[in-house]
Amino acid sequence: MRNFWEKLLYRFMRKNRRNILDKMVRIVLGSNLAAVLILGGIALYGMSFALRQAQDMGESLGENSYENSSRLLISQRQEELVHIAQDNAAIINHRMLDISRSVQGVAREAEEIERYPQRFLPQEVNIPTPANYRSLYLYLQYGPEVSPEAYRKHISMMANIGDLLARTIESNDMAESVFITAKDNFTLSVDAPRVLAEDKSDIPKPHYDAVGSDWYKRAAGKDGLVFTPVRRFMFNKKLGMFCSVPYYGTDGRLAGVACMQTSLDDLRHILKETNLHDEGFCFVTDNRGYVILSSQENAAGKERELEVNIQNDLRQSDNATLALTIREMVAGGNGVRQTQVDGKDYYIAFAPIESTGWSFAAAFAADDVIAPALQNKAGIAQVTKEKTSLMQQKMSLIIFLMVVFIAVLLVVFVYSGRKLSRQFVAPIHELADGVREITSGNLSKKVEIRTGDEIEHLAVCFNAMTDELQTYMKNLTAATAEKERIATELSVARDIQLGALPQEFLQDKKSIQLYAAMFAAKEVGGDFYDFYMLDENHLVLAMADVSGKGVPAALFMMRAKTTLKNLVLMARVPDDFAAVMTLANQELCQDNEEMMFVTVFLAQLDLTTGELIYVNGGHNPPLVSHDGRYSYIREERRQPALGALEEAAYEAHRLRLAPGEKLFLYTDGVTEAMDTQKRFYSEERLQQTLDRIDREADVQEILTAVRHDIAVHAEGAEQSDDITMLGLMYCGK
Repeated sequence: MRNFWEKLLYRFMRKNRRNILDKMVRIVLGSNLAAVLILGGIALYGMSFALRQAQDMGESLGENSYENSSRLLISQRQEELVHIAQDNAAIINHRMLDISRSVQGVAREAEEIERYPQRFLPQEVNIPTPANYRSLYLYLQYGPEVSPEAYRKHISMMANIGDLLARTIESNDMAESVFITAKDNFTLSVDAPRVLAEDKSDIPKPHYDAVGSDWYKRAAGKDGLVFTPVRRFMFNKKLGMFCSVPYYGTDGRLAGVACMQTSLDDLRHILKETNLHDEGFCFVTDNRGYVILSSQENAAGKERELEVNIQNDLRQSDNATLALTIREMVAGGNGVRQTQVDGKDYYIAFAPIESTGWSFAAAFAADDVIAPALQNKAGIAQVTKEKTSLMQQKMSLIIFLMVVFIAVLLVVFVYSGRKLSRQFVAPIHELADGVREITSGNLSKKVEIRTGDEIEHLAVCFNAMTDELQTYMKNLTAATAEKERIATELSVARDIQLGALPQEFLQDKKSIQLYAAMFAAKEVGGDFYDFYMLDENHLVLAMADVSGKGVPAALFMMRAKTTLKNLVLMARVPDDFAAVMTLANQELCQDNEEMMFVTVFLAQLDLTTGELIYVNGGHNPPLVSHDGRYSYIREERRQPALGALEEAAYEAHRLRLAPGEKLFLYTDGVTEAMDTQKRFYSEERLQQTLDRIDREADVQEILTAVRHDIAVHAEGAEQSDDITMLGLMYCGK
């Protein structure tokens, strides 16, 4: 029996379910099982609902009794606690407002001195040393990068605030130190009386980067009064904080920050003097969820949840009720919550201290108030538990019977489902056998199925597919042969085109270095370069780009190249290149039904003088080097491409190359090379690339470096246009 269930579960749960028979069994089994489970679930839900109703009635009775008997007791104590929290919050808020007003008074005095220095006389102020440091006396500190001598006049003028700082210290019991810090990072301070170490090692240090401190940045950034978070001061280990206010100069800009360093010791006495019954206590939280004051903190030998701790955010406490209460306090709430503290329930009343964003809380134990009500509630809960336990036993019996019934149904469903599925799967197996024979290469195989349903229709479609596949294979063979023939012809055309371009780069001419290269975007392209000697001292250069790509562009390229060379060789005046270009344009416009055109840069270099005569027919501006830096040769009026306007006339220009200067010709396939984001290589990058190349590099190395940088820019993107370049360096006689 056990093996049967294991096999059944394996068939139903395995992941590689390729057998249609098994799928049919699962469909039948799954649908029937789902129906049984749904009906069983509804029955179980009804029983569970009845059980919950019984439990709820018992709990409701206990809760009502508990609430009615404890409401009056709790109400009185809560009201008392709320008054305590609100009164003490008001007292602490008043103390904080006193501090705020004191610091604001210091800031106003600092602004007065900043804006009207003529009303004050310079005052002496000392840097703190063991010999001269005294409480209630003004001293100077400054940032590590500050030279006091550089700000001596400003410091002595601001020292007039010393008397006000001393009076502020004396009038505020919480003040540890009062000071101002100028934006130039010097600080004038007065400290409250305190006991110093015998060697006075704990006096303030001369260097103090006040501008980098949080109290300075907060006040300067907020443009108003701020209280910093509570921290433990290093020099006296006391808890305290800073209250800071910015002050401004005559131009309305930040001049510095006035600040008071305060201790919380005086506020601790308020908590200790608050009279709470039994195990009651008070505490204060800041806006970070830290307990900064607590009357629990001195409990000997016990670690308390609400003792002072400025590193523990109680909003994240594992104690959910305490975390919720602290979150309400931090949010500025005002009310009472029942909260578990140290494993015991407390009622905690809290009220906000508005000036600082803190919250004052008073707490007392709930057990002492509601003990009789809890006993009554426990009795009712016990009776409810006994009755619901009996109902649960009945439900368990019903669930067991349902499981047995479902198991019997599974066996019946599996047996009947497999029997019916076999009748459905047989023609599918026959179709699969036919497919295997066809995939082995027998395309004449026909599948014969007579079931009168969709499977028979599938077999008919399959036979039609094999007929179409035979026809497709024949057509594919013919198309492949034709494609191979075209590829062969294009390869031959590319070899012919490359053969038409000069490959001997006049190495016998010591007065020049010359190199050129073309990279077609397709098998054949429309770019071309040309160079040849008119006589012993004159070299002709041509760089051109035909509109379009492929075979039409290559044919027009050959026509343009031949026309230009013939006209140059036939010219009556050898250096009249403007006339050559005009005649070439007229020739190319003839019988140009495809409206193709070609941009041409045609030039003649005198090898003895370095004079270059050139005509630019709509081509990209070439670059020439001077002192190792490249610049573009641009004309004021751009001339049209050849083959575009039959009436166009062209103008020749001249420049002189000095020995060592280089000329770089190219087509737009260089500057318009695109990367994967469709961004152009650009004229700017071409110029920058040429400027980076070593001045001693020969022209072949220059072209190789440019081609490499284009490939880096493209990032593997397909070449979209022909890339053609020609480099020339004039070496002199």
